[in-house]
Amino acid sequence: MKKIPFETCADILSRFELSDTGAAVALPEMTPEDAVSALSTPETIFDLINFFAHALPPREGLCWALTLLADALKTSPDAVSARNTVRVWIDEPTERTRRRCGDLADAIGTEDPFGWLCHAVFWNGSGSIVAPDLPVVLPQPYLHAKALLGAVGLLAPLDDDERAAFVQRVRETGLAVAGGAWPCLEGER
Repeated sequence: MKKIPFETCADILSRFELSDTGAAVALPEMTPEDAVSALSTPETIFDLINFFAHALPPREGLCWALTLLADALKTSPDAVSARNTVRVWIDEPTERTRRRCGDLADAIGTEDPFGWLCHAVFWNGSGSIVAPDLPVVLPQPYLHAKALLGAVGLLAPLDDDERAAFVQRVRETGLAVAGGAWPCLEGER
């Protein structure tokens, strides 16, 4: 996987805590591909989401999440603006767009996956997370990944049949992005 260039997944798994079920099937000595396969079950969907969120670089992780959110209802003007602003940031990451995502995250909140997506942009590690006139405060490492978990996790269906299809979509989209695809920017690249 071009964007997850690790021989084993030990480093990735050290970035977050697996569930008991996930820890039983995804071992540090596994390749990332084998860990993805092991975590691709309805019971370990949140572990799989966490894995991709922590394994992919920030822009790629955001592209993965934005692609998964493509079918989510965009009920408010802020959600539509968030989707478009995140897409702009993925294509050309600027401080101005990152700050705009921070404002949108505050406006939308964490009940909506697009609020979490905007937090992920704002917390990606490329700039301060406090007001511009204050001394620089960088986010904790992988804070953006926790926001990606929030964004994608809110989409996880409760129904087992629907959840199995969602697992497949999370896996296929993650593998495509890990291989170098930019599905969130299709038609622009």
